[in-house]
Amino acid sequence: MMFKTHIAFGFLAGIIALPHLNPANQIFFICLVMLGAMLPDIDHPQSKIGSKFKIVGFLFEHRGFFHSLLVIPLISLLIYYFTHSYTYILPIGIGYVSHLVSDAITKEGIMPFHPLSNFRLRGFVRTGGALEYLFFFAVFVFAAYRTIIL
Repeated sequence: MMFKTHIAFGFLAGIIALPHLNPANQIFFICLVMLGAMLPDIDHPQSKIGSKFKIVGFLFEHRGFFHSLLVIPLISLLIYYFTHSYTYILPIGIGYVSHLVSDAITKEGIMPFHPLSNFRLRGFVRTGGALEYLFFFAVFVFAAYRTIIL
């Protein structure tokens, strides 16, 4: 998926989570969710976030380790180590999972248990194709609708 689709889908996931989690600062919560939605592409040297951390893209294959469910506990531990707070873990995790879900419906798919398994979840959407633009538009409209009714 493209950057804007990940951000929109992450935003939608955050908006859906808000009434259930009722965070103290909803705007900060949504920002953290959208940050989490960007993180998995740190392994792609030409992505928005990967271009800032090129060494990661050099060391890891795109849609490999960082597109795995196994990295989420590691990121959670790192967040807690540096912040000594659980506040950031859940929203970043929600965004991270939203990224993995949206990439799982693409033809390239994801390997959810990499490096333990090379099993790949694949969908039918071509990254940057017409179906992704349709998906982006539907997510954008639904997120806007959810934001208005909150």
